[in-house]
Amino acid sequence: MKYPQKVTLWMVAIFCLVFLGMAFFFPLGFKLRLEIWTDVLLKGFGFYYLLFGLFAVLILLVFVFSKWGKIQLGSDKVEYGWFSWVAMLYSTGMGAGLLLRAVQEPVYYFQNPPRESDLSQTGFALEYSFFHWGLTPWAFYGLFGLLMAYIMYIKKEKALSSSILPSAYQNSPTGVLMNVLTIICTLLGVVAALGLGGRQFLQAIGYVNGFDTEPLQAIYVVILISFLATGSALLGLSKGIRNLSNFNIGLATLLLLLVVSFGIQRSVNFEFFGILGTYLYEFIPMSLNLGKFEVSQDFLKGWTYFYWAFWLAWAPFTGIFIARVSKGRSIREFVLAVLIIPALGTFLWFTAFGQNAFQLLNTRQANWQDFESIYTGIFMFLDYFPLAALTKIMTLVLVFTFLITSVDSAIFVLSMFSDGGNPEPAKRFRWAWGIMIGLFTIGLMLIGKEDLLESVSQLLIVFALPFSLMFLGMVVYFIRLLFWKKTTI
Repeated sequence: MKYPQKVTLWMVAIFCLVFLGMAFFFPLGFKLRLEIWTDVLLKGFGFYYLLFGLFAVLILLVFVFSKWGKIQLGSDKVEYGWFSWVAMLYSTGMGAGLLLRAVQEPVYYFQNPPRESDLSQTGFALEYSFFHWGLTPWAFYGLFGLLMAYIMYIKKEKALSSSILPSAYQNSPTGVLMNVLTIICTLLGVVAALGLGGRQFLQAIGYVNGFDTEPLQAIYVVILISFLATGSALLGLSKGIRNLSNFNIGLATLLLLLVVSFGIQRSVNFEFFGILGTYLYEFIPMSLNLGKFEVSQDFLKGWTYFYWAFWLAWAPFTGIFIARVSKGRSIREFVLAVLIIPALGTFLWFTAFGQNAFQLLNTRQANWQDFESIYTGIFMFLDYFPLAALTKIMTLVLVFTFLITSVDSAIFVLSMFSDGGNPEPAKRFRWAWGIMIGLFTIGLMLIGKEDLLESVSQLLIVFALPFSLMFLGMVVYFIRLLFWKKTTI
């Protein structure tokens, strides 16, 4: 093992020990400190998150329509077909979050619109769901993925953030810190998702079976998911992660079709295209929070800033994973697939669930309180439709398997980073990261207890900021390579 790699792993290990020590022995004090740091960062850098999100979308579109769009990322032969390719990046990039928010988030905007809009109340609620889950998160993922694909397939360097630098600087303190920050941010992103998803899975089981649960019982779920995800990562991309991702997308599509078929109204209708057009038309002023599109600072802190920080925290492992499975694609094909296809799938998902939830509310068949929980809202929603027992079981399975695909992808990527950028990392690293992710998630749940979501958002906002600054520097340097040096990428 080379010296810089040892230093990287030692620095990450020290961070892990400090974090776990604070989480287990000083949970209340650490939580209070997180609240202070979060408030300071949001006041000083909240608008920067908005700017970065818009920049990520626009710069990817520039790449699509420029001469660089024709360039192949590696060999002409692609490793994975379209279905498996999209299934893997979608399962990794969104996963269980779509089940957490499918009903709860549109209903929240329906009941609490953040501002006035020319759209109907239902249309505006869906537009904001599109905004938070659409182009911007996939732009974060796609932009980092493009940087890593350039490093791996064009520059032919190791899959490390520091590999974007000239060879003489890759093992410098700057290069080591880049790799450390990427690993830490990746770890925190997946831990946050596993903590929330584990809690949802536990409460969903309790709701479906009619018994009460305690928040910390989700620790047992986390242990099980971590174990299974580690096993999937040990099997590798083709045998484990790809097959499970294909299963996820197939089952999620079936659930979507059942909701549309049995819904109170045909959910995906012409209104969808009107909402989509308005979202695209208003995307830039919404992204900048300008003029009549301005929302309150409280809403930004509770929703948009949190989401942008969350997506940024997920960008390292999602981006490198997307790059890893995208060999042979052109830059244009890569960007359009990563930016457009998953976003459209997400829009259809929120439309189907959201419009049916709105109809239940408008006809007074349901109360909005039925859907306010991110943990049980979707299951209470499914109770209003035929085959509820079947669809709830399908949803439970999806929460579980989506969590596994998110965690196994993170294990694989963290192992790549830890094994010096090896695209097929040693199994000892996969074992180690599977255990570490489980321990970190348990620590986070002990910090948060009943306020898990609040603690997650605080942790992500704190650590997403330094990563985003590094990420922006990488993008600027990448553009310099393309345009100022006129490289033949």
